[in-house]
Amino acid sequence: MTPATVEAGGVALAYEERGAGPAAVLVHGTATARTVWRETVDALGDGVRSIAYDRRAYGDSGAPEPYGGTTVGEQADDLAELIDALDAAPAMVFGHELGALAALDLVVRRPELARGAVLIEPPMLWLVPDGTDAVGDLREAVAVGAREHGAAGAVRAYLEAVGGPDVEALLGPGRMEAALASPRAFAADLAAAASWSAGRREIRSIETPIALVTGIRSSSVRRDATQALAELLPSSRTVELESGHFAQLEMPRELAALGV
Repeated sequence: MTPATVEAGGVALAYEERGAGPAAVLVHGTATARTVWRETVDALGDGVRSIAYDRRAYGDSGAPEPYGGTTVGEQADDLAELIDALDAAPAMVFGHELGALAALDLVVRRPELARGAVLIEPPMLWLVPDGTDAVGDLREAVAVGAREHGAAGAVRAYLEAVGGPDVEALLGPGRMEAALASPRAFAADLAAAASWSAGRREIRSIETPIALVTGIRSSSVRRDATQALAELLPSSRTVELESGHFAQLEMPRELAALGV
């Protein structure tokens, strides 16, 4: 099925829509695409208007030329324009990883667009003591993957680092193949998390209800960073699921229930 598109920041963003009712917009993370939400959309059912889209340069979405990098702010602007264009406000926003950071920036700058958010492990590793080392280890793994197997090797190394050695089986062949075919989008994402300029004051000012989700089998540094963020967010609650980093694939029903 050919997806519909909406323009945001001069870029055509591809999206799929299902159901009718309160809107839920789903924002994927690094090295994935809108299809990573397939199970969550199924769990939300037809009583929710689910909108899953490909962030710029992923899947069926376009990107500016040249496209060498992005920022959290740019991703949040894309999200805001998509919600506005599709008349989906106020939406429940589901975000994973960098998509979760974009959703956080949205509720800081455009709170009227979101009635709530369900965020899986926003990559705010700078909030915890081991975060710097974890980022360094991740970059080294990606660099080794690139040296040994090229651009696709870098993407695979990243996914295995965050999702574990069985991540290919978890994603399935179609989603894994699509991930390996999007090295430009992946490379543009790599430094984006560090671009977020919001400080602790802005985070503490968020009033939008937020569920922060972490997987009990995810890395300790990501779990700790999620908990550190929760301590800054007065409007949040932390939910631990019996999953790894990709909670939307392992526990879609439980995740969907947090946004209904």
